[in-house]
Amino acid sequence: MKRNKKGTWKTSSIVLTAIGISLAAILVIGSCGMMFVFFRYVRPASQTASTAETTISSQAATETQGTDSASANSSDSTSGTSSDKHFSVADAASLPDSGDKTALSTVEIANKVGPATVSIIAEVPYSAYGQAATAEASGSGFIVSADGYIVTNNHVVEGASSVQVMVPGVTDPIDAKVVGTDTTTDVAVLKIDRTDLPYVTLGDSDALEVGELAVAIGNPFGELAGSVTVGVISALDREVTISNSTYNLLQTDASINSGNSGGPLVNSYGEVIGITNAKVSDGEGIGFAIPINDIKTVIEDLVNNGYVTGRPVLGVGVLTVDAATAEQYGWPVGAYVREITAGGAAEKAGLAVGDIITKVDGQDITTSEEVSAIKNTHSVGDSLTLTIYRNGDTIELTIVLQEATS
Repeated sequence: MKRNKKGTWKTSSIVLTAIGISLAAILVIGSCGMMFVFFRYVRPASQTASTAETTISSQAATETQGTDSASANSSDSTSGTSSDKHFSVADAASLPDSGDKTALSTVEIANKVGPATVSIIAEVPYSAYGQAATAEASGSGFIVSADGYIVTNNHVVEGASSVQVMVPGVTDPIDAKVVGTDTTTDVAVLKIDRTDLPYVTLGDSDALEVGELAVAIGNPFGELAGSVTVGVISALDREVTISNSTYNLLQTDASINSGNSGGPLVNSYGEVIGITNAKVSDGEGIGFAIPINDIKTVIEDLVNNGYVTGRPVLGVGVLTVDAATAEQYGWPVGAYVREITAGGAAEKAGLAVGDIITKVDGQDITTSEEVSAIKNTHSVGDSLTLTIYRNGDTIELTIVLQEATS
C-alpha cells in the first residue's frame, strides 16, 4: 500500500477476492489431490470490510429494498423514482444490423472502441487502526451514448464516496454521477457532463461461438489505461459463483487483470459483446465477462428509473442455518432472519428477526440462497407461503412480494 498524490492510501496490489467454486469444470486434480480454484473480481480494491476475504457459507443473502440502489457519490445520485427519461440502448449504442458485416483487424477494433473506453477512479472510505482513511480503487468502463452515459461493474464503484472518469484524449479526470447500480448483475451506470463523446456499438452475445475472436480493452492495475489484449471466446454460459452471487458468463483467454473490471469485451466487428468482471485467481488465460444481451434492459432501467424494474423482493435479510449450527442451538436447518426492512413485504407479513424459514411454498429450505432462488421464480404481487420456526413453534405466514426499488 502506498500514498498517492492526493494524500489518500492507494491499494494497487490488493484485489477484491470473491470466493466461489461452483464452476465444477475448473478443478485441477493431480497426484497431491484436488486443488480448488477461487474467483476474484478484477480491480484494485480498497481495504473495506465489504472486500474482506470470506467464504460463501458465511455470507448473508440480503433481500432488502434499496439493496440495488446507487451507493456511490450519493450526493449526486438520482432519486431512483420514475422519471420522464426514455433512454434506449438501441438509440444510443446502436445495435448491429442483420446484414453481412466485415470483420475488422485488431488495430481497427482498437481504433474503434478504444476512444470510448474509459478509466474509472473511485475513492472508497475505510477505517485503518481506528482512523478514517480513503483507498483509491480503479476500474474500467465504456461510453454508450454521446451525452456521457458510461457502463461499468457495480463492484468498481460500490461503497465509493466519489467517482471520477478519465476519457481518452482528455487531460484531467471528470467527476461522474452514479445514476444507478445493480448488485444482481454487477452492473452500474455513470454519467459525466459532456457531449459529442465517442461511444461503442453493442453486439449480440447470443450469436457468439466458441473460438471466435475476443478483444479486451481496459485499465489493468489502474495504471495502464487503454491496454488491448487479444484472445478467443473460450466457452459460453459458464456458471460462476462470486461473492454469493451466481452468474452465467462468457469465458475468454484474452488477458484480463486487476483494473480491467467494467471494460468492454469486443468481437471481430468491433461490437461490445461483454463486460469483463472476473478472472480465476492465480490462473492463466481464464477470464470472464457478463454477456451484453443479459444486461441491455438493465442499463436502460438504471438510466430511466435508477433501479431495475420488475424485481420481486421479500424485504428480509437471511443467513444459512447449517446442520452444525442447528445442532448447536437446537434449531431446524433453514434460513435465519437477521434483518427486516421497515414497511417491507416481510414486516407486513409478520416476520420477525430471529425467525427461521424452513419452507417456502412447501419446499424445504436448507440455505439462504434457496429462499432467493424460489422468490426469483415469482413476480411482483405474487404470494408466497413461508413456514417459520419461532421460539419452538412452527407457524405459516403469507407474504406478498413487493417490487425492489431504490
